[in-house]
Amino acid sequence: MAIYLLLLVSIAVLFIKHFLSGPLQRLPPGPNSLHVLTYLSHLIHKPHVALQKLSQIYGPLISFKLGDQLLVIASSPDAAKELLRIHDRVFSGRHLPTIYHNLPGNMHSSIVLSPECDESWKKLRSIAQNCMFSTKAIESNALIRKKKVMEVVDYLRIKQGEVVNVEELMFAALSNIVSSVLTSRNLFDIGGEGGNERRVKMEVMNAVIEKTLTFGLVDYLSILKGLDFWSKEKAMDIHRMIKLILWGDIIRARRSARRAGDGSSSGRDFLDVVVDDATFSDDQIGNLLLEILIGATDSTTITTVWLVVELVRNQEMLSRVREEITQTSVEEDELSESLLSKCHYFQACIKETLRLHVPAPLLVPHRAIESCKLNNYVIPKDSMVLVNAWAIARDPMYWDDATTFKPERFLNSNIGYRGTNYEYLPFGTGLRMCPGATMALKNIQMLAGSLVHYFDWTLPNGEDVTKMDMSEKYVTTLKKEKPLLLISRSRELNITV
Repeated sequence: MAIYLLLLVSIAVLFIKHFLSGPLQRLPPGPNSLHVLTYLSHLIHKPHVALQKLSQIYGPLISFKLGDQLLVIASSPDAAKELLRIHDRVFSGRHLPTIYHNLPGNMHSSIVLSPECDESWKKLRSIAQNCMFSTKAIESNALIRKKKVMEVVDYLRIKQGEVVNVEELMFAALSNIVSSVLTSRNLFDIGGEGGNERRVKMEVMNAVIEKTLTFGLVDYLSILKGLDFWSKEKAMDIHRMIKLILWGDIIRARRSARRAGDGSSSGRDFLDVVVDDATFSDDQIGNLLLEILIGATDSTTITTVWLVVELVRNQEMLSRVREEITQTSVEEDELSESLLSKCHYFQACIKETLRLHVPAPLLVPHRAIESCKLNNYVIPKDSMVLVNAWAIARDPMYWDDATTFKPERFLNSNIGYRGTNYEYLPFGTGLRMCPGATMALKNIQMLAGSLVHYFDWTLPNGEDVTKMDMSEKYVTTLKKEKPLLLISRSRELNITV
């Protein structure tokens, strides 16, 4: 309550100052400070919904101040194109919470969250492209994906008939895929008894996501920066967790091995490359590994969860997916990526999931690195720039039955993932488009395809799957509010040769 009161007082002061001084620049239209207050609770808990409602009042490109921070929001394909393609360079900065800037070693050690597209960003992006995101790298890691997914399948066969937290399993499997590519090591033991250790690591990763990417009062009220000590404390807590629980031992062991001359020049992983580069400290490497891991697992887990949920609650669609997979199978029981890529209806289901359940509804916040004139408006330097991809993907002007899960809309459609269709931006577009989009799609199709192909799914206590809880929770990403608890039973598979 004290936080809301402080924010209320601060906004009121700024509101008075605005009327005393008058506007100096022609900003995009938007609510005044008093109107913002009426939306404050929704802006905190469901910002994508609140901003959609404001755009319906003020237009597809709006602006308003939250504290003394100017926000500019695009909620239409044309407005998104202006910000992220036509003026891509100007809005290529990142607007990040203060806690992120206080993390030791965060400078010049980021691909996704780098404040600007500087030389360090280009260098790291090139390394990641070669090791992880290129077509060659993705194809060479196909066996890793298959192996980690089959570990989940084997575990579920043992646990069939029991209630299982499927979302937790998905997160662990996807983390192991990414961690194996990064460091040649699993992060989680899927079938072992280390349940407590697994839970601790998941809590650490969730804490990092929530604390480093959630904006606080100090991010909206610059007057508080001189008094800000809590951001530094939280950053140090996160730093200790990264070193002690996740990467510290792995990085030290790899450095020792390289100094001792162990490790061949072939088959090097991402960690080998950055360790061999003497310019990166242990803190920088730890932050970089965690950023890539979270970026490649959190939103991918969210999408896989919603995909399985939509298929389980729509049994006709599920049957169609299974039939398509079975008809495409040749001789072997085990799925392959090449097989799944030929399943056009299944691919349409993935696309539709990314439309209806955009994992990052506002994408990652952009920042204007300089002032820019846009459609007779001025966007000042350091404005926080958001694209409401969630609102655009549910706009009935661009989508029939916009709030309904209809994979058929993507059959015989030329809409793809590359961000060239601005009504569909699950991975963003332009300079800051997600570099791991292709890898994410490979992970989603392999994991979700295996789960629906090998198992039948029911809810605990015989509950009706068509009435599955679809509530959402916003914590920088848009997740299913309640854990996905399901019971698996192995399917009788009759593969036609």
